Amino acid sequence: MTMRRFCLLFIICHIAFSTALAQRITWHYDNVSISKALMELNDLQRDYTINFIYDELEDFKVTADVKQKALSDAISQIIGFYPIRVVKSGESEIFVECTHKTDRHLTGTIIDEQDQPVAYANVAILNPADSTLLSVGVSNESGYFAVPYEQETVLARVSYVGYKTVYRLIENPEVGTIRLQPDNYTLKGVTVKGHRLLYTSTGHGLLTKVQDTPLAQFGSATEMINHLPLMMSNGEIAGHGKPEVYINNKKVRDASELDRLRADDILSAEIITNPKAEYGADVKSVILLKTVRKQGEGWSGGFSGNYLQGEQWDGMLNASLNYRTRNGMDFFAKGNIAENNNLMFYPSTTELSVSSQWVYERYFKRNSRNRNFNTDLGWNWEISDNHSVGVTYTANSFLKGSRGETNQDEKVWQDGVLVDDVHTTTITTRKPRMQHSINAYYAGEIDKWKINFSADYYRNQAHNEMEGFTNNQPYAFSSTYTKNRLLAEKLSITAPVPKGSLTFGEEASNVNRTSDFQQSGFSYDNNIRQKTTTWAVFADYGLQVKKFNLDASLRWQHELNSYDQNGQHNDEVSRDYHVLVPRMSVGYSTESWNHTLAYSCYRYNPPYNILSSSIEYTGKYEYRTGNPFLQAQTHQIASWASQWKWIYAELRYDHAKNVYSDFHTAYDEVNHPGVILMDFRMVPNIKSYMAILNVSPKIGIWQLNYTAMFGYHDWDIEPLGITQKFNGLEADFSLDNTFTLPHSWLLNVQASIAPYHEEGFEQVHANGSLDFRLSKQFLKDKSLSIALVANDILHTSNRNITQYNGIGYRVEVDVYRDQRRIGIDLSWKFNATHSRYKGSHAGQSERNRL
Repeated sequence: MTMRRFCLLFIICHIAFSTALAQRITWHYDNVSISKALMELNDLQRDYTINFIYDELEDFKVTADVKQKALSDAISQIIGFYPIRVVKSGESEIFVECTHKTDRHLTGTIIDEQDQPVAYANVAILNPADSTLLSVGVSNESGYFAVPYEQETVLARVSYVGYKTVYRLIENPEVGTIRLQPDNYTLKGVTVKGHRLLYTSTGHGLLTKVQDTPLAQFGSATEMINHLPLMMSNGEIAGHGKPEVYINNKKVRDASELDRLRADDILSAEIITNPKAEYGADVKSVILLKTVRKQGEGWSGGFSGNYLQGEQWDGMLNASLNYRTRNGMDFFAKGNIAENNNLMFYPSTTELSVSSQWVYERYFKRNSRNRNFNTDLGWNWEISDNHSVGVTYTANSFLKGSRGETNQDEKVWQDGVLVDDVHTTTITTRKPRMQHSINAYYAGEIDKWKINFSADYYRNQAHNEMEGFTNNQPYAFSSTYTKNRLLAEKLSITAPVPKGSLTFGEEASNVNRTSDFQQSGFSYDNNIRQKTTTWAVFADYGLQVKKFNLDASLRWQHELNSYDQNGQHNDEVSRDYHVLVPRMSVGYSTESWNHTLAYSCYRYNPPYNILSSSIEYTGKYEYRTGNPFLQAQTHQIASWASQWKWIYAELRYDHAKNVYSDFHTAYDEVNHPGVILMDFRMVPNIKSYMAILNVSPKIGIWQLNYTAMFGYHDWDIEPLGITQKFNGLEADFSLDNTFTLPHSWLLNVQASIAPYHEEGFEQVHANGSLDFRLSKQFLKDKSLSIALVANDILHTSNRNITQYNGIGYRVEVDVYRDQRRIGIDLSWKFNATHSRYKGSHAGQSERNRL
């Protein structure tokens, strides 16, 4: 095609596209009169003239989000249930008039017990003398109603399913705000209570609404996630490990991004316990966060911060700014500054039996300080209901670097004789280096084909230095300079098929990592370069047959690895993998029950930081290294899950192979006697049996969220040479209590406990925590929130562990972390358009209460 033809075709397409858009209306109305809305519609187009009497329609208010609609459809949407008639005359005239022409309109706003607007409530006007029906109306998305009536005194009846009916004798047309209260009523001997369940079943997990619920008052997204069903105190989903988190289909690669996202900006959270093949081969669970869409146009933003004080302190400040244009574009900027000061100390007793019997009594104390900043800049464009694109750039770095200091007092005995009594200081610093990431996405629907595409670029550099001193004399020094680069993209397509649903796509990533390690003589210099290219294709087919839901997924993943050490290519470590990952499930659903039988296969690659062969100094008598010969870890899992209303139960069997674990041996008995080397080895087999229970009833103002997990694990550790083996029952309990109090107060008390248990080569003593949070929302629009926070009140989150993970090795350690803290969390949001989901979503949530 010649350049002239191409330009001509482009101009023609542009004119056609612009003309098509001109025929469509996109506008947002926030509690404006029908008269004003019709005037704006009249100005937004030139094809028709809209005729109406302004005073006749002024009392009728509308809250609506009109998107890419023809004029007739736009008028129908804003009129809704009001007694208004639309007549088209000729080719260019539209007449709008009220069908009940009266001098009086009964007007007001209906809200629920949580001060949220109630949409689609019935408003009936009755004759006080005999209760005959005179007129009827319905509240709109913002809870507003306007019902025409004639006689001076009437009886208004306001009703909504699940709420007590309100009667009011009316003499003034403006009734103001009417608050509905939940109702318990009896129908054929069955008590029905109107309230929202904490979650609903999706077949692959649980869906929880966040907006307009107590979950929205938990500060950051990180804190909110801790209060979701099935979440345990260690940040894992019960029986499903640590979840991979997505925000609007964008994978979270930096955990601090969740600290910067406020809970009240989240619309919903979905916990996926049986991920489909579109997620990675190593993903056992997923949390999908969907944020609240910006509405209207103009500026909006917010500020937030928190401060926690224990023996050390943490603090964070966030600021966000958003500008939305009339055509659906969002421009946003976010900034974050945080300082984390951590204290950890633990006494330990270690025994090493080799040619000599070594005993080490140690007391560690570590202080670390991180001060960093993050900046997000981005652009989103909701082109229409079916198409949206966006780009986000993130930059972050340390301010003045990161510093950690470890002080260790150590006494060492060899065959019962004290041979050393030393004080060791190790100082680690991380120099400031800017990290960059870019994410771009497209989400659209073309003729019933749904397309989701995202691409990521990530680049960071790290320069770490270590200085070791024994009795205040320099002993060791090392420097590690690391560069990481990631390129990744993912395409997912949902195709229309005659029966069921079909989703397929591909995912690719390329990782380039270099690490240059230099030291002062206690080990060897090392330069490592690793390259990993992964490409995968996947497909998922789901079919609904009456009450059964069948789903089958398959992922084929191809992985190329290249490992160079000191300029030499290592063929043994540079392994390539080709793997098929099948996943399937069968679901059965009734009005009350949901059952799912599932099988899943997972595959994990070892983290890059434990594949290194460089030896790092951690103390005079302890070094650490990695193991470049670690193989992929695999899991075969079968599960059965059932859910009834607010009760969820699950049974799981997990057969894992090649599970990597830390391992201890003597480093060099000749040249470095008494030095312990910690590396990583593979446990050939672990068989796990688990039972999970979650109950989440709502009793009045009390929302209970209780999770219990029981497990039994059979470790095959004899091939590692470990003679001690423990197989016992493991249990973990989480009790989360949220109380919705009057006047926008919210109280949360969360407790967790893990009793003593034995597993594999370790014995773990009981531990737990008790946390408290009291918050209140201020101002008319509840845009200001202040919370008092107290964590680990009883100071019981310490961990006492005895391990036998090595040859002739035993260690008993009591770990203390500075987690008992008290502090404050506050946030304030402003929105010039006053329209962020105050209409349709609040009303929709009330319609779904039962």
